[in-house]
Amino acid sequence: MTRTISTFPPKIPLLIALILSLISHSNRGFGQINPMSVSPAETDNSVAAELKSFQLAKGYKIELFASEDLGIADPCAMRWDEKGRLWVLTIPSYPQLEPGKKPVDKLTVLEDRNGDGKADTSWVFADGLMMPLGFELGHGGVYLGEQTELVFLKDTDGDGKADKRQVLMSGFGTHDSHQTINSFIWSPGGELFFSQGHSIYSRVETAWGIEKADRAAIWRYRPLRRQLDNFLDGSMASVNPWGMNFGEWGEMFHKANDPELFYTVPGLVKTAQRALLPPIGKLVIKGSIIEIIRTKHLPDDLKGDFVIAGYYNNKIERMRVANDSSGYSARLLDPILSSSSRSFRPIDVKVGPNGALYILDWYNPIIGHYQASMRHPDRDKTHGRIWRITATDRPLVQLPKLAGQPVPVLLDHLKSDEHWVRYQVKRLLAEKPMPEVRPDLTEWVAKQDPKDPNYEHHLMEALGVFESHELVYEDLLRQLTKGKEPGARAYAAHVVGRWSDRLADPLAVLEPLINDKHARVRLEALVAVSSVHRPEAMVLATQVLNQPMDKFLTYALNKTAYALQDSWEPALQNGKLTFKKPAHLAWLVSVLPPSWYAPDQYRKLIGTENLSPEVRRNLLLSLAKTGKAADIEFVLSQPSAQTDAVLLENLSKLDVRPVSPIAAASLKNSLLPTKTAEVNMAAIHLARAWKISSTAATINNLAMSNPIDQRVRAEGLKALVELRGRAALPLLQKLVGSAETPRVIRLASLKGLSELDVALAARVTVAEMQRSGASVDAMREAIAPLIDQRSGIKALTAELEKTALSKPQARLALEALATKGINAPDLSARLNTLAEERTIVARKYSSDYVEKLAKAVQEQGDAKRGELIYQANPSCSACHSLNGKGGTIGPNLSAIGRGLSSREIITEVLWPNQNIKEGYNQVQVETKKGEIIQGIKVFETAEVIHIKTTASTKNRVINKKELASQTESGSLMPTGLMDAYSEEDVRDLIRYLSELGSK
Repeated sequence: MTRTISTFPPKIPLLIALILSLISHSNRGFGQINPMSVSPAETDNSVAAELKSFQLAKGYKIELFASEDLGIADPCAMRWDEKGRLWVLTIPSYPQLEPGKKPVDKLTVLEDRNGDGKADTSWVFADGLMMPLGFELGHGGVYLGEQTELVFLKDTDGDGKADKRQVLMSGFGTHDSHQTINSFIWSPGGELFFSQGHSIYSRVETAWGIEKADRAAIWRYRPLRRQLDNFLDGSMASVNPWGMNFGEWGEMFHKANDPELFYTVPGLVKTAQRALLPPIGKLVIKGSIIEIIRTKHLPDDLKGDFVIAGYYNNKIERMRVANDSSGYSARLLDPILSSSSRSFRPIDVKVGPNGALYILDWYNPIIGHYQASMRHPDRDKTHGRIWRITATDRPLVQLPKLAGQPVPVLLDHLKSDEHWVRYQVKRLLAEKPMPEVRPDLTEWVAKQDPKDPNYEHHLMEALGVFESHELVYEDLLRQLTKGKEPGARAYAAHVVGRWSDRLADPLAVLEPLINDKHARVRLEALVAVSSVHRPEAMVLATQVLNQPMDKFLTYALNKTAYALQDSWEPALQNGKLTFKKPAHLAWLVSVLPPSWYAPDQYRKLIGTENLSPEVRRNLLLSLAKTGKAADIEFVLSQPSAQTDAVLLENLSKLDVRPVSPIAAASLKNSLLPTKTAEVNMAAIHLARAWKISSTAATINNLAMSNPIDQRVRAEGLKALVELRGRAALPLLQKLVGSAETPRVIRLASLKGLSELDVALAARVTVAEMQRSGASVDAMREAIAPLIDQRSGIKALTAELEKTALSKPQARLALEALATKGINAPDLSARLNTLAEERTIVARKYSSDYVEKLAKAVQEQGDAKRGELIYQANPSCSACHSLNGKGGTIGPNLSAIGRGLSSREIITEVLWPNQNIKEGYNQVQVETKKGEIIQGIKVFETAEVIHIKTTASTKNRVINKKELASQTESGSLMPTGLMDAYSEEDVRDLIRYLSELGSK
């Protein structure tokens, strides 16, 4: 769209007004600051009204199964029992129990006694619960996550109500009431999995020791052993995992309460080492829970698809998962159900005993506790629905009688085509006494027909029953390790890991599996090896390198190296560990260099044949870290090093190393014009970082050569500033003063001037600003070198007091300043004066003003004009994603109108600094060289800090040794940036934003 200044003046960009604030969920005095609802409550909360709001995919029918009439208020989780009754957890106490009041949360049982497809009876199994977020039926009772505790509830007298409460584990964190332990599910082997969220810190005492998990994590509990383990803590696989499931061969998946979907298996290596698990697919916006469709009632086209509760955008989402080497990939399909009602909040999805799809509807206009007052009157405490979706042209499944059946009958149901039946049967078999199950189970396995197409799957299900009783059956296990089905072999490998402390030689069983022709079998075997804490286990693990690797195998192998380090490293140091191939040892040392490894040992490994470029690179890097001048010579003299841009770049991040004339001469080979631009730039960075002054002349030749890639020339100029200091000023002045100098080179020269002389750089910057009237991006590039330097803003402000910009240039400068999130009142004031913008009196927050503006938005707001106002600020897309396009530093706006009301958006846009969600504060760091970098801190270690900025899609990674200071300063949006918008502009803009995602 052409930008028409006369119609829509290019005022301060809306982008920064929205950045981060639209996802801000601060709990910092929020009840007083912003007592607004996330979405306005529906005027008609009836079942009939909500039913009319649904848009259902063709071939389906939706009906009400249960509602608040049966006590379903604020439901958050549901599970079926073997009798076809639905158990529902309700939490009207959420998000916080009022002081002085007793908890009223409940676990209610629903039953359809007359078989008409609608629940007609309910009773409370457990009352007075304190905000539990998840549960699962098992062992004759209920496992429940209640804040700090994992508890077991049981009805011992048969009256349908819990009369026994046992605390199994305690010490789970409760910092955030919607992130406590949740999403309970049984694995195929009778392990209870559940998760916790990003703000939770748990310390749980068990018979096996203290188990801790910091931030988001997945827990695994083995009931008979009282064994608790955590995986992927530190938010290594989403900040809020919510929902897990297992494939037909036991493959584990989990859903983030974010867009991402994960294949969990590579992360099931128990280690304190943290690395981000790669997702396999994602939704457009938040959603939770996974239900895998495995019933003959629903259409064949849906079979195997993942159905997800899109609580944020009021949809039932659908993803299709496909094989991807040792893992999977997933793509989003059209939703099964969507609703125009913002109170429709699907929070759980389950296939029922009859094959229908049941949707647990929280039914609430407010989806969290950060966005609005915890006591806001629009929080719905009385409604909740369960919807049933059926296929219109397919019969429902008949529920077999499972309750009270003897073991042989239950075992035969393990052959059912219905996953629901098999899940219930295994749960029932797990709670029966082991002496009662074992003889029949062993006999059942023996009588299965090997010619049955599902023979190995039947055996896998039986193996799961043995697991649930912690009963090792090695013969069956070994039979499955040799199965024809890759899924059978993969599951057997998993079980070897589980039983590794009870098998005579688990590594011997795993060796053929880790060399299996199927990648997924190798992955499961690798994860299993990580649980065998013997030195030789690492030898076996590295055999996976004999075949092609992928991202899932690489992830698991890296974690395994850390998990087994206490076993393999002492043996390696004592010379008692021998690898099958020298390349295997080279890989291990390249990933996890022993602290005692000597330079000559690295040199020997570097000489190993057939090393991958990555392994060789890492070994050379380790040698450079530990070696002396002669070793640096060795590293830089390697032919592979002289063409390896990644290695040279990583070397530049090390502390300054001793560089001999021979080493410097070798580096000059990487500075030859015949090398790639990437190699040239990496070599320049290294020369700059290590202050190798003897390369200055070579770098100067590159910088001044017109045929050379301009990126190389620009990096060369930056290096010359470091190597020559103020002696480089004449060259820089010459370049910035010539109209013939390419713009990239002028800007690089300006960067150098800014480091050496801010007053001089300010004069040049203004001249560059006068040339940069084409776009916001061009203006931002012109001002960035100076304002990103200590005292740069002050110098530029002083220069602009003496030198004028045109009105359009000043307006672009204001926008450019805003996109960087710079809070510079004096500079902004001068630019406003030059731009001759009409300044509106700064708006102060008041609920009356918000109500007045919200009413104007509703009655007079023009969404089409608001869209044009949004588009007239080109910087918006630099940070925000809208319908799949745009940046990522700000929130995804595609469905923002679904999650925030117009009142909420008004507050966030006009007063962004009041409500900043944890983890989204602006951070500003200053380096020892005077460079200022600000943005959002996304990751931090003891050595480096990763900052996402508005200027690049890649994070800035800053070594903490280079830092002079680090501060957090609220929102990335500078104060008062919306003051230049008229009331009409704000009104129409809010109307546009409030409608995003409503269609």
